[in-house]
Amino acid sequence: MAGSSRKTPTIRDIARVSGVSATTVSFVLNDTAGQTIPVGTRDRVRSAAQELGYPITLARALREGTTRTVVVATGVLPRGTALDSFLDGLDIELSRRDHSIAVLRATGDALARTIDAISPRAVIDLGAIYAGAESDGLDGGWIDGLASHTLTQVGHLVNLGHSCVAFVRPAETGGISAMIGLRERHLQESARALDIAAPATIAMPEDPDGGAGALNAAISRGVTGIAGFDDDSAARVLRAARRLGIRVPHDLSVVGFDDAGWGQHTAPALTTVRIEAVDYGRRAARGILGITDPDAPAPHSWVVERGSSSTAPQSTT
Repeated sequence: MAGSSRKTPTIRDIARVSGVSATTVSFVLNDTAGQTIPVGTRDRVRSAAQELGYPITLARALREGTTRTVVVATGVLPRGTALDSFLDGLDIELSRRDHSIAVLRATGDALARTIDAISPRAVIDLGAIYAGAESDGLDGGWIDGLASHTLTQVGHLVNLGHSCVAFVRPAETGGISAMIGLRERHLQESARALDIAAPATIAMPEDPDGGAGALNAAISRGVTGIAGFDDDSAARVLRAARRLGIRVPHDLSVVGFDDAGWGQHTAPALTTVRIEAVDYGRRAARGILGITDPDAPAPHSWVVERGSSSTAPQSTT
């Protein structure tokens, strides 16, 4: 069928139709706090999104279904503090107003069939948002989103004196390659903002012997700080460092991302970034229900300092 090959519209398409920048479109559709965007501009962006059939935004998702249920489609997004706390905040705010949420991992046609069966009040397709983030040109949220949380991670290393850092990601990307690419881009932009060298990327496999060579090569090039894609990636670095006889944090500082909780039990205990997204979930719920709250707190992140990060080692050259 001709309709099945129709290209999905992007953030840039909405920007072109509405006559604003892609960043402004991102702010409007993500309901980013702290932005003084005129009501007329917001309406124009949302109208353009609806006209183009943009499928993955909160604005596009608003619709009065036959149930008081909000569907959250997470796709292949990794579970972690950020996602879980977002869902908690969404559930808290919706429950107060006699609504409920249904969290679905399904994608594509399976997701569409389930949505049709549920007939929800709204759909938040988080999986699609991040799957299309790179091509859509999303800024990633430098105010209170993923980009700002990456800056928190890299900033911690820079504050400790590390000027040569590397980004470590899992070698097995599965369905999260878009998310990995987005985090990698944010890391590069954070490094420029903090005036340090562009970080190299290291792919660490599950195999205990697989990543030691790449890590050793990075350290020989002067890398003293590691920013993990997530806590699991950071833990792989801890394991490889032990095999190589590299002392963490004396020779190498390692910082995870999106605190999984178990990092306090590693040796050394894993420093990580905790992302508290309860407020973002609550804000999203209010947006779905048409409730504005300009004083709502913004989501934030902070470093949970444990034992795997410290000041950069003194250069011997």
